[in-house]
Amino acid sequence: MLTHVSAIYRRELSSYFDSPLAYIVIPVFLGLVGAFSLYFQDMLGGGTATMRPVFFWASVFMLLLIPAITMRLFAEEHRTGSLELLVTLPVSEPAIVVGKFLAAFSLVSVAILLTLSYPVTLLMLSAIDIGPIVGGYIGLFALGAAFTAIGTAASVSTKNQIVAFMIALVVCTIPFASGFALAQVPAAFLPVVQFLSFETHFNNLARGVVDSRDLLFYGSIVGVFLHMAVFGLERRRLL
Repeated sequence: MLTHVSAIYRRELSSYFDSPLAYIVIPVFLGLVGAFSLYFQDMLGGGTATMRPVFFWASVFMLLLIPAITMRLFAEEHRTGSLELLVTLPVSEPAIVVGKFLAAFSLVSVAILLTLSYPVTLLMLSAIDIGPIVGGYIGLFALGAAFTAIGTAASVSTKNQIVAFMIALVVCTIPFASGFALAQVPAAFLPVVQFLSFETHFNNLARGVVDSRDLLFYGSIVGVFLHMAVFGLERRRLL
């Protein structure tokens, strides 16, 4: 299986850089994060060096970046008919899903790593606590993996890339945005909504509190949605 996963991964990752997609979405993502962090929120103007604005805006704009990356994973192949050929090959559905997921997550990771210029600059300008920086980046990678898994499942469910983008955007946004509306949640439902909120777990990590429960939460989200993608692909093989 590892051989098949590796082959799918290399094929998918190269397709990102053979098309304009990677050269469009990553600069747009970095430009938006930079503009909102430096100009709209002015992360250097508050008198205290902090990465919180960068982490916040990076997490927000990943809601656009990741659905744009994942929407083509299966939807485009289904539209062109190449998916039918792919599922007839002696490659298991889990290998296909994991290979494509890892390729998409690798591209997301490149985008996240390119924001390292911010903490490097802050460390050069002032003394800054390393803990929240490490925790924040762990949170970004964990959140990115969860969004990528959701986008992968969304792409399996339709042959239309725009529909796949919208499904992933909505499914990612609802649990993320719920963390900002906790004050309006009835007390009886607050523990459940807080536990299911992507923003709550990300905020915990971004404070520098690396709790295994937060990592387990994101890992569970990845596992659930990748299983959904495998199930959807198996149904297509049977049809």
